[in-house]
Amino acid sequence: MGKRGTRLLARLALAGLVLITVPASTWSQAPSNLDALLTGLLAEEPALRQHSLQAIVRLGDRAAIPPLIDALVFDLFLDSSVVSALEQLSGQRFGRDWRQWVEWLETQRTLRPSPGYVAWKGDLFSRIDPAFAEFLYPGVKHRARIEEIQWGGVRKDGIPALTNPRHIRPSAATYLTPDELVLGLSVNGDARAYPLRIMDWHEMANDVVGGTAIAIAY
Repeated sequence: MGKRGTRLLARLALAGLVLITVPASTWSQAPSNLDALLTGLLAEEPALRQHSLQAIVRLGDRAAIPPLIDALVFDLFLDSSVVSALEQLSGQRFGRDWRQWVEWLETQRTLRPSPGYVAWKGDLFSRIDPAFAEFLYPGVKHRARIEEIQWGGVRKDGIPALTNPRHIRPSAATYLTPDELVLGLSVNGDARAYPLRIMDWHEMANDVVGGTAIAIAY
């Protein structure tokens, strides 16, 4: 496989990605349509990934831009080949600055990915966590553009909600400084404060305040 391929698989293993294996005997049978070529970008063999990328560039279909931006953020290619492909297909020059590519893509309202993109992206995200397949699958109803959906850095339910937390009196909260922000509420005379330094780690709180079940989204 070579040192570069070994380093790539090591990085993807750390991210929880599992790549597919495509027999080398099929490499010469290059698919002619974009969706088939995109499957090759997720192959285990670096040579097949590179072969698929080159075929995508030769095809010249701008619908390949959204998945190539995804390939850039997940480092499916550790060299500059994805950047070069994106620049050739888009005419833009953002280098490896993934954020600029995403912001530019948001302005391209007429640029649409190929019909198989949602399945491809679901396959990609499922290699991090199979639960993502519940959200990205062929025929899924959506209002947001699929190409603008990005991985947030954790697996599904990777940020646990704060549920029925133990409360203390304000005088005992010596870990807080006088100017710290909290989320405060009062229900039926029962007042509670949820420090943002704690909510930062949970983003959701489920509690019972004043005899009423409440949910806080932060």
